[in-house]
Amino acid sequence: MKIRNLLIGSLVVTVFIGTFYLFFMPDKHIIDLELNVGQTLPHDIVAPVNFNLPYHAQEFREIRDAMLESIPVHLKFDREVWQPLRSRLYPMLFLTTYDSSFASGMVGELQSIYEEGVFDLVDVREYYDGEQAVLHSSSGTQDRQLFDINEIEDVRDILEIRMSVLNFSGDDLEEISSILRPNLIVDDSSRQANAETAIAGLSNIDTTITAGSVLLKANEQVTSRTLEYLDHLKNTAMENRRFKHVLSLLLLVLLIVGIAFFYVHDIMPDTWKAANRFLLLSVIWVLSLAATGTLWLVLKNSTSYPCASLVTFGAALTSIFFHRRHAVFFTLIFSIVLGLVHPHPYSVVLISAVSGILASLTVWDVRERRSVPVAIGLAAGGGVGVFLLLHMLNTSLYSSSMTESILGLLLVPVIGIGSAHALLFLFERIFSVYTVLSIDEVNKTDHPLLKQMREVAPGTWNHSQTVAELAGRAAGAINAWESLASAGGYFHDVGKMADPEMFIENQRNMENPHDKMNPWESAIKIISHVRDGAAMAEKAKLPRAVIDIIQQHHGVGLTKYFYNKALQESSDPKSVKKADFSYPGPRPQTIEAALVLLADQASSSTKNLTSPEGVAELVARVVDENDLEGELDDCHLTRRNLKTIVKVFTSVLESKFYKRVSDYPIGDSNG
Repeated sequence: MKIRNLLIGSLVVTVFIGTFYLFFMPDKHIIDLELNVGQTLPHDIVAPVNFNLPYHAQEFREIRDAMLESIPVHLKFDREVWQPLRSRLYPMLFLTTYDSSFASGMVGELQSIYEEGVFDLVDVREYYDGEQAVLHSSSGTQDRQLFDINEIEDVRDILEIRMSVLNFSGDDLEEISSILRPNLIVDDSSRQANAETAIAGLSNIDTTITAGSVLLKANEQVTSRTLEYLDHLKNTAMENRRFKHVLSLLLLVLLIVGIAFFYVHDIMPDTWKAANRFLLLSVIWVLSLAATGTLWLVLKNSTSYPCASLVTFGAALTSIFFHRRHAVFFTLIFSIVLGLVHPHPYSVVLISAVSGILASLTVWDVRERRSVPVAIGLAAGGGVGVFLLLHMLNTSLYSSSMTESILGLLLVPVIGIGSAHALLFLFERIFSVYTVLSIDEVNKTDHPLLKQMREVAPGTWNHSQTVAELAGRAAGAINAWESLASAGGYFHDVGKMADPEMFIENQRNMENPHDKMNPWESAIKIISHVRDGAAMAEKAKLPRAVIDIIQQHHGVGLTKYFYNKALQESSDPKSVKKADFSYPGPRPQTIEAALVLLADQASSSTKNLTSPEGVAELVARVVDENDLEGELDDCHLTRRNLKTIVKVFTSVLESKFYKRVSDYPIGDSNG
């Protein structure tokens, strides 16, 4: 593997895995099981992990309310109560009894009671119905029973009992006792703080189910409690198993990506070797993954987890830029990746695969206007159809939100395929990978470069027309890209316009300039038409695929005529180096470039024949020689392909020798 491929591949893997981790890494356990009450299963359902079963909402509210009610009332001393009260009590008692000893003793007794604290039960009952209390004093906090604390009515009773021995009137007793008031007041803010602390520490966990516990035994009917277990299991955070889960999931994705890399290396060698094509393919599917992840993040809190994905985006672009069979493969790979993280993997894999495959098989020919609406219709219809079938089978789909799911499956192909077509031009320009539309635009004889060739190098133009016909016809016969092969045939020798007289097909009524040149100079002139042609094509902004054919249409072949001439003329034949007489290459990297190379040589080798009898032999020799010399090693033409090419070339070239009847009558005959 080349260092460049290794670096690009590592970058692609890193970006893909990073995108997967960013958008798809679940924080909950993925459970794909939907049951109904009364249903039975032939096997046990066992908890795969520890999970908690919380209280029901009403039950938890009752527990919470009971806890709040159980929090004792908080009482605190009001230090501003006793001194004003004492100042009023002593004069009133003295004036009523005219007994200073009694007044002082009564005030002293009340003072000791107030130092212990006096509360009003009526005020307390507005906040609390229990018997517990927390008493806040200067010495600290004490837990007390309300009946152990002085209540204001009890204090008044004590006062009235002490004064009753002196035969006070009822009005005097009521007047004096009425001025008594509590010095312990309710501290509700402190009680609320305690309540909040208690609630914060209150757990809503009713039961903890340990891993391995049987949630449903085989052949037992599903109950509402079973469904409750499963529902909470689905929402169980991974906690201490997260590292193992994440690592396993990423390794699975890495394995799947590795399979995709092997497919590109073995089945798509032209893409593997071309950095721009490889990067384009990678960007297409990374964008598909990121777009699907964004869609799922937006919709995951809706009434159901989305089953729709942007697989149609990647499928459409892969089908258009590469081939529909490759689009089918990557659609399946992409669907499997989504299945790893979706709560209902079987459903999402089937829906995505069917939708993406239908898009791949119908959208590839962008020359057909109807390909886009047909692809959208089939992809949407296929996705919805699979969804409904799965729903009828009652497998892995939410029973609620049917409308939402169907609407999503109908709209996503519109977004995916529509976006793919909208980005075609941008991707062509960024990655220099062109669609059939771009190739068709230059596969026309009225292109400015070709018009110039007709005027400047008419012999080369005639030759190029033959090469275009040969390459195009052969491409069609072996299922290669016909329009690209044809366009490559038209433009392959465009560089000869830089010095047309150097090439024999343009030398009419003139001496061959090579007769007066040494072989090295002649070889340089001949070989330079490849470099000149690529420069002209780039200036004219031809598609990169056509420019590649121009650069590869001679491979690393030898200009044999001038090499042999150099050997004959040189006093030291060993000093004649083949490298001086060889084209710079590279060898044809695609089937289309190889077809142009073979068509170019077949056309040139048969141009001096006067009858079709020797065509087949010459064509076969051209193909065999290039195959033996290794010129076809990098383009993956099979032996079967080569036989078909020989057959097509022979048929086309032999037809050039057919002549019309010389004495064909002119004008109307027999009406």
